[in-house]
Amino acid sequence: MPEPATSAKSNGNGVIKVAAMGDLHVQEDAQTSYRDLFGEISREADVLVLTGDLTNLGKPREAELLAEDLRACSIPVVAVLGNHDYESGCVEQIAATLRQAGVHLLDGQAIELNDVGFVGVKGFVGGFGRRMLGSFGEPAIKAMVAESVNEAMRLENAMRQVRAKRTLVVLH
Repeated sequence: MPEPATSAKSNGNGVIKVAAMGDLHVQEDAQTSYRDLFGEISREADVLVLTGDLTNLGKPREAELLAEDLRACSIPVVAVLGNHDYESGCVEQIAATLRQAGVHLLDGQAIELNDVGFVGVKGFVGGFGRRMLGSFGEPAIKAMVAESVNEAMRLENAMRQVRAKRTLVVLH
């Protein structure tokens, strides 16, 4: 079931401006702040989409720093995690921190903002359709392909939940 529709700014003509960025790789040393950029994006766009690798090493403190910077963002934020966000084995804590900061963190779910459906998963190597890596050979390849197919199926199921006429897919 999609999350309830959330209001994004509307300019009255049915157009939603989406700002997207990924690979932020926020580090514990906090030498880079995205606070000013998020504030600027809030003035220019209706929705901010973050496309994974939000943290550098998947450490909870990195997610906390990102959450602090996101306070400057006054528009809805939709995100997926990336492989770096899983590195330290703290993905549940990272997800909880981002959700507490108001981020619509997608992992096989859908959300609708101003009649646009947003669906997302982390994604996994392997491709789609004719370009998908085949499940052939050694067990490691078969396991990798199985994970890729699982992510693709979760994305497909999320897309089926969307009732909006327009859908934006978010992957890392």
